[in-house]
Amino acid sequence: MVNRITIKEIARKADVSIGTVDRVLHNRGRVAEATRDKVLKIAKEGNYSSNVMARHLKLNKTYRISVILPEENNYWLMLKEGIEEGCAEFAQMGFTAGYCFVSNDGSQAMQLNQILDSDADGFIIAPSAFHQQTDLLCKLREKGKPYVFVDSNIIDAGQLTFIGQDSYRSGVLGASLLHDKYLSDYEIYITTFSESDIKEQIIKNRIEGFRSYFDENEIKHANIHEVNLEKDQITADDFLNVLLKHENPVHLFIPNSKTYKLAEQLIQFKETNRLRVVGYDLLQSNLRLLNCGAIDYLIHQKPKMQGYLGMQSLYKNIVLKTDVPLHQFMPLDIINKENVMYCQ
Repeated sequence: MVNRITIKEIARKADVSIGTVDRVLHNRGRVAEATRDKVLKIAKEGNYSSNVMARHLKLNKTYRISVILPEENNYWLMLKEGIEEGCAEFAQMGFTAGYCFVSNDGSQAMQLNQILDSDADGFIIAPSAFHQQTDLLCKLREKGKPYVFVDSNIIDAGQLTFIGQDSYRSGVLGASLLHDKYLSDYEIYITTFSESDIKEQIIKNRIEGFRSYFDENEIKHANIHEVNLEKDQITADDFLNVLLKHENPVHLFIPNSKTYKLAEQLIQFKETNRLRVVGYDLLQSNLRLLNCGAIDYLIHQKPKMQGYLGMQSLYKNIVLKTDVPLHQFMPLDIINKENVMYCQ
């Protein structure tokens, strides 16, 4: 017969009161996260947790999480993979997820309204999927349903937590990768493409961080230019010609995932010029450029980890009734062709 630990023994080992142990094991009231984790660890090691699980299964409670993401590419599929890992971990507690990849067309508002009107217990949302429809989030605030932002953030929008990179600091990192102290003069082109308003704010933050690195370090020999190829109506080939006219070495900082849009031009330019290129995200099209040497560095936003932490945050809030931090920043990982095989 398996000996199971008692509540009194858990309290003694955890150095807390019996009442605190009872609140943790029965998900009642608020308990500090560190204390809760300690109590649950002792309970599990003492075979008490199996009783808690049995009680939950007897209630047959399920929790449905709605996930709202933009277009379906491999960045968002990696985020979905992380959510699925979270679902698997919390499956015994009744967690499931449903997905909606929102198209940026006339049906967008209708799609979002249908999802937000559903009876989901919580939401994982990439705000960029809303484009101009962020006012719809007020529906969730009115319902009191918890929602997590991933990838990009909206300040003071009622979210439970934001999970993603500190966009300003990632811009600082990008600048440090392109700072060439051995050159007397060189050119840096901050190269952007048109984005939704939410994504544009992230890009502005990255550019602000990028410029701050050169300002704060008083670096005068880097000539920084800024161009938006779509707004300025510059084709990729015309942009290549602009770069080729410079006698100085030229570096590129592309503060979003669209480095691949300059694929052929980057390959041509690399063949005849000293050039460093920093971009974002491990999209398949970017990885091809990284592996052939056209991109030097990609800043990895860890979408899979974002997805997992999104599900974990909702589990902690809905089931454990514990607080989660308002911001959960991802590590700023630098990927090059030498280490990329360990990051996929």
